[in-house]
Amino acid sequence: MKNEPLFKSIAAAALAVVILAFASAARAADAKETTRTGTYTTSTGGSGTASSTTTRSQGTVNRQGSWTNAAGGTGTWKSQATWNKASQTATITGSATRPNGATSSWQATAVRTAPGSISEKGTITTANGKQSTFTATDTRVAPGSWNKNEVITTASGKTIDRTVDTSVANGSGTRTVTTTLPDGKTVTRNATFTQDSAAVAAPTP
Repeated sequence: MKNEPLFKSIAAAALAVVILAFASAARAADAKETTRTGTYTTSTGGSGTASSTTTRSQGTVNRQGSWTNAAGGTGTWKSQATWNKASQTATITGSATRPNGATSSWQATAVRTAPGSISEKGTITTANGKQSTFTATDTRVAPGSWNKNEVITTASGKTIDRTVDTSVANGSGTRTVTTTLPDGKTVTRNATFTQDSAAVAAPTP
């Protein structure tokens, strides 16, 4: 594949920043940096490598990453989530640039509806200016394991369904993204990665 689908990058990025934003509420005084590196394959024959860095501090999570496909094309993305303790919500913004240079952006809000359950809704603006909307529910199914169910409605009214299953334990993780397209075709993306976390100096107030 020359270009990895944008929505796959959004699904992975949004899931991570939302979870970390809510986790940071309980550790507002801590500053922590997490790095991930790994590989992925897709059911359509695609493959490549990916890496990301996440910095969490004072209720804000900044995340950036990149992926390189088998053809050598590289895409990048970045996102930020900010936790509001008073309203028990998080706001998320982000953008992704595909290997062909096309850039899209997204914004969303998230709310913790119950322990281990987070609801999201937002919009995605593609490089050609068209806008899609999405809703999602993130559920913690076990320590270190999350399931995300997402529905995207495109600018033309078509629906894309997606599930993201992520599990991390002992510095290793897996992620499976299953996407059902408007025509009923299903595409999967399987990734494995290693994860390292370390405390970093908190910014001076």
